[in-house]
Amino acid sequence: MAQLSRRGWGVVGLAIALVVFKLGAIAHLPIHASLARHDNLRYIIRATQLLDPHVPYDGLVLARQPGYPAFIAASSLLGLPLRFAQELVYLAAGVFLALSLQRWLQSARATGLFLLLYTLAPFSYHWNRQTLQEVLYLPLTAAILGVCLHLLKDHRQPRRFLLNALILGILLAGFWNTRPEGIWIVPIIALCYGYIALKQSCFASRTRFTTFTAASLLTVAPGVVLTSFLAWTTYLDYGLYHTYDLKAPGLRAAYSSLQRVAPERQRPQITVPAATRAEIYDVSPSFRRLAPHLEIPADDGWRAASCGLGVCDDYAAGIFFWALRDAVDSEGFYQSAPKTEAFYQQIAREVNGACERNWLDCQPQTWVSFVPSLSGNLVIPWLRRSGELGYQLTRSSLVLRLDSGLEDIELRERYYREITREAADFIEARSLPGNQVKDALITAVSQLYQWLFPVLLGLAVLGWLWGGLSASQGLLIGAGILLWCIVVRVLLVAYIDVSSWSVGAGDRYLRPVLPAFWLLMVIGLELGIRRWEKRKPPT
Repeated sequence: MAQLSRRGWGVVGLAIALVVFKLGAIAHLPIHASLARHDNLRYIIRATQLLDPHVPYDGLVLARQPGYPAFIAASSLLGLPLRFAQELVYLAAGVFLALSLQRWLQSARATGLFLLLYTLAPFSYHWNRQTLQEVLYLPLTAAILGVCLHLLKDHRQPRRFLLNALILGILLAGFWNTRPEGIWIVPIIALCYGYIALKQSCFASRTRFTTFTAASLLTVAPGVVLTSFLAWTTYLDYGLYHTYDLKAPGLRAAYSSLQRVAPERQRPQITVPAATRAEIYDVSPSFRRLAPHLEIPADDGWRAASCGLGVCDDYAAGIFFWALRDAVDSEGFYQSAPKTEAFYQQIAREVNGACERNWLDCQPQTWVSFVPSLSGNLVIPWLRRSGELGYQLTRSSLVLRLDSGLEDIELRERYYREITREAADFIEARSLPGNQVKDALITAVSQLYQWLFPVLLGLAVLGWLWGGLSASQGLLIGAGILLWCIVVRVLLVAYIDVSSWSVGAGDRYLRPVLPAFWLLMVIGLELGIRRWEKRKPPT
């Protein structure tokens, strides 16, 4: 026990040392100020609005989910610079996941290696300087995986099991309100609980069934309560019982009705093509009002943004959503939430009515409003893109960017400086000798990381091939959950890429599952080492 205790303290000591090193190394690196009206800047403005009790309704006030803006506002209220707060959350989630791994795997070397991979990942020096929801999404994913490991470990201890379920529920509540595609985590949680139900034989005992049911409710309840509370506050402020626009029934109904028209014209990444819009204008007076704002030159507005994603002859599906909203805003229908909802519902009634009268060639309505349905011509591109993105995941953590953050300085002064609580002298601080030494140290450590990572990945694959068959059932189940987490995310991002929105290299959307990938790496290395240690000596 003393030896195990020393190893445990060694892991804790390494974690503390890495956290102190990372926080010191990044202290001079500023948050990026980005002029992205519907993205980076939108989160900053929305966070500022959350601190103001009187914010009028407009076309962008509910454009994004509230989770990340609430985090920005909370860090400001606590007096923390946003750059420091984001790095601290990233590191805290990594340490928690590492300690979960230590308890589950009982290997200080594997836990230490995971801490090194997580903390010193080159991409993190740039990633945690963004004002994007994915910055919060990655540590939330890491923390959820850590709790899942505890659930697998404690499923025979009711009190711990219920406590872990409650913690998981709280994390999922934040996760659900941070990005719109939170549904992807549900199969991972379901797999975890499914294995526990089989392992416990929950239906064979009333007590076990009650405990399992209570844990399931504790996992779901915080998300329901938090989302309902946020929706209620939105209703009190604007008369709309939803957390953000994408959940509003009017917008969902209108977009769904537009998507169902002339399905034979739809092609990958274009769901409402120009020819289809022209037909809808003829039967929908409400939608026709938007034509001057939608039918614009290819080098203008959202058409130019769509061309930047590779679709220059029309609107990419993911771009058309924003173009539609802005067109409605330009027509003056974002003066109040009820007025906005009424206009969107009117479009839906007119288009659906034309479909029912056979004035338009339409497909049946679907319950998924913003996700194009899977067609046969998408299957091969989807699978091919999944393979490409899976390979990209192995390289996604290796990119190092230490740019100064000087761009958009006027924007920074106007919007970013106060809410992010960033020091005004960060420009001069970058040129100080001590900070230049930090940059050189970060670069050197990252170059070593970039050199060693492929070697460790190769050894991890060999470790799985050599030692995987001798692994315990619990270890294989845990690894299966991690692999399932990665597969679900990669398939989702690949489907978005081929159907509605070009994700490019995909790093922004893949990186939240990097903790699962690193865990699989260190487990593979540990299995290989254990198999090596148990090998028979030559006779």
